[in-house]
Amino acid sequence: MKKRILAMMLAGAMAVSLAGCGTYQNSGTSDTKAAETTTAAQEASGGETSTTASQEAEEQVSQDFTMAYNGIVTLNPIMSQSSNDMNVFYLTQIQLVRYYGDQILCDAAESYEMSDDATVYTFHLRDGLKWSDGQDLTAKDFEYGAYCLLNPDMGSPAANSWFSIKNASAYNSKEVTDWADVGVKALDDRTLEITMEHPLNTFDKTIAVKGFYPLRQDFVEQVGSDKIGSSVDTMLYSGPYVITDWVLESSMELKKNDLYWDSENSFPTENLHFVEVEDANTKVAMFESGEVDAIEQVSSQYFDHLSDYLYTYNGGGFMFLWMNQNGTSEEAGKLMSNINFRKALSYGFNRNATVAAVNKMKKPASRLVDSNFVGPNGGKFVDEYPVNSAPLDGDVDAAKEFLAKAMEELGYTDVSELPQLSLVTWDAAEQKLLLETIVDQWKQNLGLTNIQLNQYVIGTAIGTFYSLDYDIFCITWETDVLPTDIMESMMTGGECNYGIWSNPEFDELVKQAVLEVDPVKQAELTAKAEQIFVDDAGIVSIFEGSNTSAVQPYVEGFQMSAISNGYQFNHMVVKK
Repeated sequence: MKKRILAMMLAGAMAVSLAGCGTYQNSGTSDTKAAETTTAAQEASGGETSTTASQEAEEQVSQDFTMAYNGIVTLNPIMSQSSNDMNVFYLTQIQLVRYYGDQILCDAAESYEMSDDATVYTFHLRDGLKWSDGQDLTAKDFEYGAYCLLNPDMGSPAANSWFSIKNASAYNSKEVTDWADVGVKALDDRTLEITMEHPLNTFDKTIAVKGFYPLRQDFVEQVGSDKIGSSVDTMLYSGPYVITDWVLESSMELKKNDLYWDSENSFPTENLHFVEVEDANTKVAMFESGEVDAIEQVSSQYFDHLSDYLYTYNGGGFMFLWMNQNGTSEEAGKLMSNINFRKALSYGFNRNATVAAVNKMKKPASRLVDSNFVGPNGGKFVDEYPVNSAPLDGDVDAAKEFLAKAMEELGYTDVSELPQLSLVTWDAAEQKLLLETIVDQWKQNLGLTNIQLNQYVIGTAIGTFYSLDYDIFCITWETDVLPTDIMESMMTGGECNYGIWSNPEFDELVKQAVLEVDPVKQAELTAKAEQIFVDDAGIVSIFEGSNTSAVQPYVEGFQMSAISNGYQFNHMVVKK
């Protein structure tokens, strides 16, 4: 299964104009809160602070936080391509820059600049950066981290995430054999220069979202690149926390890393306890009993029950209907190739009602651009650049007109004559309810009785997706860093377009948008491409992805985001 196909959406990204980094502001640490409490106590007692008041101020902040988490796949940064892993990397590894909420903050890099032609990024590292074993962390470690990702002999499945770097793709495919020709260079211990394959004014966002982690060559060679991250003893840490204990598919213990450069001013909670619990009922019972302070992902069946504790963020990807224009039969291929039939399907169901019935925390959508993306004027891209797409409430009259046109063009006189179509997805209860609801609306609104829902175990379903053994397929896909990223995936021959849809004008607009460095022109090209995509209805959006957590009221500063992966506990304080 490729990285972008996720049943759970935790990744995504936002496009904003290149600017200087923000810095961490310690607005919620235990010291700050204790000081506020102490001041209030002094005022109440005429300037004198009692021992009891001081003790209460200290006792109100706990140094421990426990969460039922989704677990990880691997903690080898070379081999990882899971958003679950990257949530933990956010806590354990330093990055050049990192997201906190919707803001890019400098981390290892004290500052950075982009060349006027948007082809060279220069990162200036902070002085005194350290690994968890006390050794110095330098720009050379970031260069070696890139080398490990791109070295074909190490086999990183995430290598293509970095092909915007000069000669990265060629090195990974062995067309270029000298690492010196690749555009990642440590100019000295504190200066890292990265040269792009083509002009790109958003590479800092790629780094912040995907993680550009340092690796120390002597340690990797000692442990082995395939063994890195296989246990607590085969990891070095450079981020806010170190892992002290880890049992795969069970639990993970993290302790604050005092050698992290901003340890005093960020990540105030000393100890993090993560437990992996599969059963949804058990998670809720542990939450209600106080055994856990948060549940990373709450099952939709408990949304009403835990309504006072929910923390939801939308974005990071879409649930799509893929319309296979090849079809599972010659007749099905002709039907699915008809644009009016595809538009009839898109307009013929009510996204708002469907999503509300299945999972009200999702955000109905009929576009391609994630609602989190920011436009060139600072507002939401979807607001600055609206498109004409299927109404979220559906439009039955328009759908009937599209269907009538399709039948006339194909020579059918009655819907009963239409060929059977196979609608495929994986065997999850929520997917079943979602698609049964849509199929029922197609039947009620358009009289279509020829669409059969087929659910398979997820491995079989994914195999069916790649082999094109379906007429319609329902599955999620990440939106990545920029609007143009997902559009590149949808192009002819793109990462997720296996010949089911092709539009030369769309392809050309996306190519131009990718290379454009002027934000306004880039947005205009992107909007034109999106309109073509929506008009053609070759791949149809249902809703944006989301994640809903449950968080106890005594936890302040809990944050996760669809803009980027990561347990963003930069200012999280536990008061109990």
